[in-house]
Amino acid sequence: MGATVTLIGDGQARRIASEWHGGMSSALYSLASSGAVDLDRVRDEISRELLKLDVGKVRRELLALDKYLRTAGERTAVAEWFRLWDDSPVSVNHT
Repeated sequence: MGATVTLIGDGQARRIASEWHGGMSSALYSLASSGAVDLDRVRDEISRELLKLDVGKVRRELLALDKYLRTAGERTAVAEWFRLWDDSPVSVNHT
């Protein structure tokens, strides 16, 4: 039997994207504000940020967001996305 992969939830994804977006034209801003995912652009933005970071909590959150996005895939805006928010920490199981 395979290992269970624990992903962050939508609320955590929204929070992390809101903390890392580069302004209104960024793909992370689009994710944070509407839940829409432009997979190539958002993963490029995450990769650029990861290159600047050493190990630690912040890097773990971005890695967890990248895993979440690979699972979520491309999508348009999500209804009621603005209601989602989760301040809980990202665990090692999420990365």
